[in-house]
Amino acid sequence: MIIFLSIFILFNQVEVSGYVETRPYIAWGDSLNFSGYNRGWLEFKYNGPKYGTQIAFDCLVPYDTLSFASLVENINISRLAIWLGPENFRITAGKQRLYWGVGRVFRPLDVFNPTNFFEPGYERPGSNAILGYYSIGNLSSIRTICLPELNFKKSFYGIRFGTNLVRNDIGINFMHRSLNRRTIVGAEITGDIVVGYWTELSYNWEDTINYAKASVGIDYTFPWLIYTMAEFFYDGSGVTNPQNYDNSKILAGERITLAQKYLYLTIGSIPNPFLRPSLNSIINLDDKGLILIPQLQYSIYENTELTMGLNFFLGANDSEFKNISPYDGQVYVWAKVYF
Repeated sequence: MIIFLSIFILFNQVEVSGYVETRPYIAWGDSLNFSGYNRGWLEFKYNGPKYGTQIAFDCLVPYDTLSFASLVENINISRLAIWLGPENFRITAGKQRLYWGVGRVFRPLDVFNPTNFFEPGYERPGSNAILGYYSIGNLSSIRTICLPELNFKKSFYGIRFGTNLVRNDIGINFMHRSLNRRTIVGAEITGDIVVGYWTELSYNWEDTINYAKASVGIDYTFPWLIYTMAEFFYDGSGVTNPQNYDNSKILAGERITLAQKYLYLTIGSIPNPFLRPSLNSIINLDDKGLILIPQLQYSIYENTELTMGLNFFLGANDSEFKNISPYDGQVYVWAKVYF
């Protein structure tokens, strides 16, 4: 009886959340192409004062493979983690979402979950890791991370010391993996004086190449809730001549960009609690190509959202963004229901 009562109490303390969505796309160019997928996310989370756990199931099924068999085959566990200790001294182990770096779109220090710059907030798969958080007073903390492998040389580990100086949040980072002698040192700073600002820097040592990465950004909200943001990104491992682009690395997921210098711009507004229009652009400053992303989000109900938008690729025929897709652009209408 005591066991059943304990299970009942625990079950009532578990938070259950998730969403279902459908994402159709119509791409145009020399021809029209219709594609898309359905996605479901179901998450269970218990967050106690000294321990907790999280498990999330993710299912993504393309339209062209829509069947019960493909639905079952595409169910993945995207979160499966447990944490021990209070918030100021906590260890989390398992498959989890790792947050590293302060950039809004480009994060030189986030080597775990490269951002999808078409949709920076897109839910990413988790990583198998051991994460430690240790608070040092009210303003400082230490974070440690390890992505373990059976072969220790393949394991990736790091540490971050964070503090606050003159109302600026500052972080110093060190990461290393022995296999390819990869070492990363970096720093970041965020603050808010009239405008919000952030800077993130990293220097990478690898077997065959050493290079720096940096992102610098500002944001500001004008009257009438008009939000603007600009972020510059530099990647020393990229190239400046489009003739040297290796587009296969984008398709294989080895890189998210090919050139060295980029600028991300956005302007949006919230005229009322239900409507959120925005215009985003990603500019390759080396080959002058760009992607325009106008978007309109409309909250039909409290838990139901409709997103309409366009990805329009512009530039010379040899520019990066004209070659990441065989089409000139794509239009989409997404529907998402939270629970």
